[in-house]
Amino acid sequence: MADLIASLPRMVRVALLLSAGVVAALGSACGGSQSTTPTPTPTTSTTTTDAPKVTISPANLTFASQSSDAQTVTVTNSGTAALVITSVAVSGNFAKTDDCVGTIAIGATCTITVSFVALAPGATGAVTITDNAADSPQTVPLSGPNLTAPSAILSPASLTFASQSIGTTSPPQTVTLTNPVNGTSAPLTISSVVAVGDFAISQNTCGRLLAAGGSCTISLTFTPTAPGPRTGQLAVFDNAPNVQQGVILSGIGQ
Repeated sequence: MADLIASLPRMVRVALLLSAGVVAALGSACGGSQSTTPTPTPTTSTTTTDAPKVTISPANLTFASQSSDAQTVTVTNSGTAALVITSVAVSGNFAKTDDCVGTIAIGATCTITVSFVALAPGATGAVTITDNAADSPQTVPLSGPNLTAPSAILSPASLTFASQSIGTTSPPQTVTLTNPVNGTSAPLTISSVVAVGDFAISQNTCGRLLAAGGSCTISLTFTPTAPGPRTGQLAVFDNAPNVQQGVILSGIGQ
């Protein structure tokens, strides 16, 4: 092979040598390294959804007696979106006022004021808050003394009016209605007070509710419509177990 190359003309030998060098250089460049495409580093993203959250303080309320002062619950929007309260309701022997219904901004508060009204036997209740938070509705347990049924006593049990001219009205006489304390009695709820016969109520201080231990008065007059003995009755209708209390009324027309 060397003899063959040596016998070639000089120009041909130079061309061959140059070609061999180029090929060798190209081969060395291609074989010595490889190009790789870098793999992208994966990225992660976290999506946060804003939402309201209700925080209530205190979590429950306890009333020691019927005369207990009103207590306050604070409602806070501790979330990351507006809190929309649609209703605040109360159950049991309790009443409430509030400024909560509506939109409560992030970090803002509203208040619910609760009173123990003691209208009937029963010791428990709750405030219920309905809103757009995930745990809606929220409740605040309420408790108070366990009330017993009210009582009603009318005194005296009868009234007798002196003889009265027909068509004229006598001076008033008074009956006292009492709701005695019996343990933790509930208030007496009075639905109506009625006088029948030739008798009329001239004054009534009883109203609709009579607290345990309280009393009120009912004054009556006699106006005979005919001569001779006249009878009638004072009737009180309420929520005491005996349903109706009555006072016998009598007088003489002349």
